[in-house]
Formats: sequence, C-alpha cells, structure tokens
Amino acid sequence: MNSLMNTSDSENRSEFSLNLNIFRQIEFFSGLSMDVIKLFAFLCKRQSYKTGDYIFFQDDDDQCAYYILSGAASLVLKKNNKEYVIREYKAESYLGVLSLLAPMVKQFSLVATADTTCIVMTRKAFTKIADQFPDTILKITRPILQKLANAERKCIIEFESEEKEGIKNLLGISLI
Repeated sequence: MNSLMNTSDSENRSEFSLNLNIFRQIEFFSGLSMDVIKLFAFLCKRQSYKTGDYIFFQDDDDQCAYYILSGAASLVLKKNNKEYVIREYKAESYLGVLSLLAPMVKQFSLVATADTTCIVMTRKAFTKIADQFPDTILKITRPILQKLANAERKCIIEFESEEKEGIKNLLGISLI
C-alpha cells in the first residue's frame, strides 16, 4: 500500500513541477513572484477531452482559463445557424485569462479536434490567490493590455491596407 501512495505522491509532485514550469512561461504570469506561480501550479487541474468534445461553449461564462498541454482545438463561432471555424489552437496555447478576472461570457466555443489535455484554472482558485496577493491582478493586467494594444495596431495596419469596414469597428478598443 505504501508503494501506491508513494507513486501517487510522486505523480502529484511531477505534475506540480510540470505545471510550475508551464506557468513560469505563460506571458500573463511573467511578472508574478515564484510564490504566486507555485500557488497557480498547485491549484489548477488537468482535464482531458476526446475529439469532438466541447472544452467550453459559446454564450457561457465557465469561469475558466485553459492551457492546452497536448492535442488541438478549433475556436468556433455559431451565428445564424452556421458554424465558422475562426482559428485552430495547438499545444502551448493559453486561452481565457479574462475569465479569471471578471464574469466573461465566451463569444465562441472551443472544440477538441484531437484528443486534448488542458490545464484548467478556475476563477475561484484565481480569486483565492489574488486575495492573498493583491498585486496579482495588476501584474496580470499589464500583459493583457499590451496584447490588446498590439492587436489594435494589427487592425490599424489591416485597415490601412484593405479599408475593411468590419475592422473599423475594432479600432479604438484600447481606449476602454
């Protein structure tokens, strides 16, 4: 019986170590102390999905962020009874950080296109950490805002080159 318990402890430590290395590399967590990153690595859970499973659904606030460890998934928009594949995500993709900060209804669904394993962080777990380390939210918000500004710069380039009317509506988003 002890060998089973030791194996389980060893697996938990190994998973924790892998999670820790991953969180250290995610840009949104780069400004955080090692103590905070260790808590994230400890409180997150791994979830497996089979091909065709929905990881999250459009119009739901699942209160989670996802890091794809293995596999692949499609971001899907359902509109007017049609499905549009917006983009493909592969291993090492991180999605949903805004869902950790506030209620955030997903505008898309994410569907596994291969057997996929994700690290899942819930808003509840995130909030526990943020309550203990109040500067966490500010430090995570900075890279989010930078990513938003970069996306807007890309939209401006696209707007200048093709004069797309749809892109025009996205301009100014950094002025929120």
